[in-house]
Amino acid sequence: MKGAFHRLGSAMTIFIGLLIAATPAMAWDGAITGNVTQIDLTETGQNFGFRVYLEGRPVICTGGPDWAYLNANEDNYQAIVSALMLAYSSGKTVVLYTNRDASNKCKIGYITVRS
Repeated sequence: MKGAFHRLGSAMTIFIGLLIAATPAMAWDGAITGNVTQIDLTETGQNFGFRVYLEGRPVICTGGPDWAYLNANEDNYQAIVSALMLAYSSGKTVVLYTNRDASNKCKIGYITVRS
């Protein structure tokens, strides 16, 4: 009987650890789900260089514009832009996790592409 409680306690510890690790939205100012309907790009990739809009939904992490952005000098820029472009062209649903920047805009920090 004692062994069964020990195994249950270990299983609960693992489950709680996995639950905590699987909740990335807790560290973000905003998280929104939808289909990409518009992508804007600037010449230099700076000044909100890559902007993405979601279908019928403002990107809510601020009271600012209804888009989220990423600049070309950010880590993993090419992978995030590629994934969002692919989601746009194939009609896949995305989840954008964003943080408010110093200018009160939503900067993309993490994405998920769903089927």
